[in-house]
Amino acid sequence: MANTRHILQRRNAAANISKVTGTMETISAVRYRQYYNQWAEGLAFYDTLAQLAYLMVTAQTHIEHPLLDEQKIKSKTNALIVIGSDRGLCGAYNSEVFRQIDTHIRMANRFGRELKIYAKGKKVQGYLDHLKIRPEQVYDDFFEVPSAEQANAIGDFFIEEYLAGKIDRMGIVYNRFFSPASQKAQTLTVLPVVDMIDDLTTRATVIWPWELDFEDFEMSPSPESIFETLAKMIIRTSVLGCFLEASVSEHLSRVVCMRSATDNAEDMIKDLTKDYNRARQGQITVELLDIVGGVEAAKG
Repeated sequence: MANTRHILQRRNAAANISKVTGTMETISAVRYRQYYNQWAEGLAFYDTLAQLAYLMVTAQTHIEHPLLDEQKIKSKTNALIVIGSDRGLCGAYNSEVFRQIDTHIRMANRFGRELKIYAKGKKVQGYLDHLKIRPEQVYDDFFEVPSAEQANAIGDFFIEEYLAGKIDRMGIVYNRFFSPASQKAQTLTVLPVVDMIDDLTTRATVIWPWELDFEDFEMSPSPESIFETLAKMIIRTSVLGCFLEASVSEHLSRVVCMRSATDNAEDMIKDLTKDYNRARQGQITVELLDIVGGVEAAKG
C-alpha cells in the first residue's frame, strides 16, 4: 500500500502542475496574440519612418543637426536600457539578456567608459543586484509595455541627455522579435540616431538607391527642421517598439515552455497511472494468493 500511495501522491502532484502550467500557457497565449497584433499593425509605420530617414541621411545635400552629427564634446558615458521580465518560466529569455549586460559591462571596463543602466523587469533588477550594480532608474510605473506618453517621455529624456553632452551613446537591450520562429536578444543603438536609422533600414523594406532620391522632394520648412521632428519620432517609436517586441518575445517563450511542461506532466501522469495499476494488480494478486493459501491451510 505504501508503494501505491506514493505513486498516487506523485500523480496528483503532476496533475496539479499540469493545471498550473496549462493556465499560464493560456494567459501568455492571450497576451502574446494581443501584443503580436500591435506589433504587426505598426510594422508599416516603422518601415515608412526608416525609409524616409534613410533618404534624408543619404542625401547629397548634407543635413546639419546635433542628433545626426557626432558630438563635438565627447562624453565617456554610455546609457543602456535593459528590458527583462518580471516573472520566470520563460526559458532562456532572461539569461540571453544577462549575457548582453555582461558584454556591455566588459566592454565599458575595457575602454574606460561609464555605463548607466536603466532597468525594466524584476529579473533584471535581481541580476544587477547580484552584480552589485545600482540602476540609474527602474521603470516600474507601467506593467509590460508603456503608453505612448510614457515612451515619449523616456525618449525625450535621453534626447536631452545626448544633446547636453551627458551621454555619448544610448542603446536598448531587449529580445527582438523577428517572427514566431525567431527571437534574439540584442542591443539596438538609439543614439546617435544615424546608427539606429541604419539598423531600422536593414530590417525594413529594401530601398533601391535609384528608385527614389531625397532631392526629388521640395521640403518646407527646411530639411533640418523636418529631420529634427522625424528623428524624435523615430526615437520615441523605437523605444515603444522595443518594449513591445520584448513583451511579444517573453509571452511566446512562456507559451512554448509551459506547453512543453504541460505535455511532460501529462506524459508523467500516464506513466504513473500505468505504474499504479501494475502495483495495484500486484497487491491484489498477493492478497488472492494469501486467501487461497489460508483456505487450503484450513482444509488441511
